[in-house]
Amino acid sequence: MQAQASTNTSSLIISLDDFMDGAGKDGVITLDEIRVFGEKYFKQAEDILAKTLEQLNIPSDHSMTISTDEEGVVKVDSDLSAQDNDRLEAALNEHPDFQQAFTKASSSQTLLDEAEKYMEFAEAYAKNPKAALAQYDIGSSSSGEYVFEYAQGQAKLIFQNNFSLMG
Repeated sequence: MQAQASTNTSSLIISLDDFMDGAGKDGVITLDEIRVFGEKYFKQAEDILAKTLEQLNIPSDHSMTISTDEEGVVKVDSDLSAQDNDRLEAALNEHPDFQQAFTKASSSQTLLDEAEKYMEFAEAYAKNPKAALAQYDIGSSSSGEYVFEYAQGQAKLIFQNNFSLMG
């Protein structure tokens, strides 16, 4: 995304020409464009994972959940041996295209989910504002993220809540 500051420092002009692979060239980004963008990068992450498993001689009939931490480091939780799990995690971390494709796919899915929730809320609010505010628990934040789940050679994005228990 390119940003240019005008001579007046209080305004910022943002060019959407390169944003989301050019989805914003016409000044509008639709939910369909976001979905297509996310699907493109999900497929790219899936392909990289399949090739990485093949290169490491790890059969694709295993189950794994792949996520990234706050610093963007790829984490793998799987039914693989500890050694194979570590090898896969290291290989994916050495492949920056995987992390970037996964992040683009999961961010797109998060945006789509939020847009759908907004549309539901807006419709409910138009009918009954107080009930809508209570129903959609406005003001609270949900804690979670999308993870890349892989099992039996099939991949999908799954929303995973991040709960911590305090003792």
